[in-house]
Amino acid sequence: MAKPKRFECEHCRKPFLSPHKKKFCSSFCLKKGRKKFEEPLNSFIVNKLLKDPKAIWKDKNTRFREIKFTKKLIEKYPLRAFWAALPPKFDADSLAWYIAPQGWEYLKVEYAKFGLDLPPPIRHNVSDAKIGDDKVMSKKTTNIKDFLNYGSEKQNN
Repeated sequence: MAKPKRFECEHCRKPFLSPHKKKFCSSFCLKKGRKKFEEPLNSFIVNKLLKDPKAIWKDKNTRFREIKFTKKLIEKYPLRAFWAALPPKFDADSLAWYIAPQGWEYLKVEYAKFGLDLPPPIRHNVSDAKIGDDKVMSKKTTNIKDFLNYGSEKQNN
């Protein structure tokens, strides 16, 4: 029988002895410590952008066609964060619209918006309190229309 070696549990970080190379000290740590399944980007795009993704996953030919479309889309835009932030244009039956010229243009604009990093607007501390007194200005008559409407300077004073 092999001599027990010292290992550290990946979940609880406690040392334990085992003759075999193990990652977890108990079945409880094994259940809790496993990594969660992350959905592949292809299926994430299909589930997000299409109206009825369950019907697509059931039909073999349609599934392969949509996966091929997603591979073309991922070649151009590989970031998962972009696809998560992308608002769907409409509920599509197929990803073919996104491969068409209008769809490429839509994705180009949305990718530019996604990559845009604007600094926050500069805020100035301006108080609402009034400073100083109002100055009374008399209207100068420079043309005939003003003279007829407002009279002469002698009448205004």
